[in-house]
Amino acid sequence: MERFEKRLITVRQGNVRPTGSWLYAWVDTADGSIAYIGATGFDPELRAHLHLTSDNPDHGRVRASVPRFQERDFDVLAFKLPENVSRSEAKSALVGQLAEGDHVVIESTDAGVPPGVIEPIIGALESYRSQLQASR
Repeated sequence: MERFEKRLITVRQGNVRPTGSWLYAWVDTADGSIAYIGATGFDPELRAHLHLTSDNPDHGRVRASVPRFQERDFDVLAFKLPENVSRSEAKSALVGQLAEGDHVVIESTDAGVPPGVIEPIIGALESYRSQLQASR
């Protein structure tokens, strides 16, 4: 007998209440470059769909900001954040670390992100990007 996973999606007064907390990176499969970093409380698949289909630039940010997005192939890597971590602070920390270029992660609670949150995400991104390069 198959087991079914149950999810509760709460809608209150016309609005869906997000139940998760995610960081995600759009990786171009042609060269491994990171085209976009985002954070969401919604399901990452839904967010990816909205990024590509919404005419509203607040929802369709990839569509609005990534050149030739419709001609490129991306893999979106999503990382569930612990409940006690601010999505916006984690996103800022991740973008900052990736902008450093050397990817030496400086874990600091000064940014409001507990130690051990950003380092595994950068490690997973670098590993995935290396796999893409090796498969070319």
